[in-house]
Amino acid sequence: MNKSILMAAAIAAFCSSPVFAGGSLFGDDSSDEDSTGAIYGGASIGQSSDGSCDALKDQVGALLNDVECPTPSAWKVFGGYQIAPNLAVEGAYVDFGEAAADGAIPAVLGLNKVANPASLTSQATGFNVAGVASTPVTEEVSVFGKAGLMMWEKESAATIENFGPSATTITQKTTTDGVDLSLGAGAEYKIDDNWGVRGELEHFNGLNNNLYSVGATFSTF
Repeated sequence: MNKSILMAAAIAAFCSSPVFAGGSLFGDDSSDEDSTGAIYGGASIGQSSDGSCDALKDQVGALLNDVECPTPSAWKVFGGYQIAPNLAVEGAYVDFGEAAADGAIPAVLGLNKVANPASLTSQATGFNVAGVASTPVTEEVSVFGKAGLMMWEKESAATIENFGPSATTITQKTTTDGVDLSLGAGAEYKIDDNWGVRGELEHFNGLNNNLYSVGATFSTF
């Protein structure tokens, strides 16, 4: 939550600054009226983090040992419409990949210690709509901030193996969804009038997920 508040404050300050009001970082008005009405799209790949380790500990208690949490790969496709030289509306479909956390719960069965492997997997996807405010740094480089809403769905499964005298496997599956705040910031490098490369960091509040990505963009401008 603190990260969301800080990022929202940064975006608000950015959007209200003299730079966003019409000039560049160097004080000259570099807005291009011809960019209004441009349509753009692209695709990005990256990594996401959704707190699966903490969720696993909450599921099975404080006895969990040797937790391993590989970082999931993620991707998204997006498109937008430039409604003003420094402002666009952007939509995206995001696949956060499969997050997983694996560990073991110490247990005592008779006189023998038996390790109970435990795991939590989750798969989240969503549709995001955001307003994007941008400003040029140089002729080729621009920075941007975004704020919007994410409609998401997340499927999770918690599993404990070798449980009890019969060494059974217990799995609990849950599905959650919602519509929550999304925030982001990044930079884009303009290769030519149509192609560019962007990198960005986004936070999706309802999923408690950070997405780090880099991708290519194509614009009709």
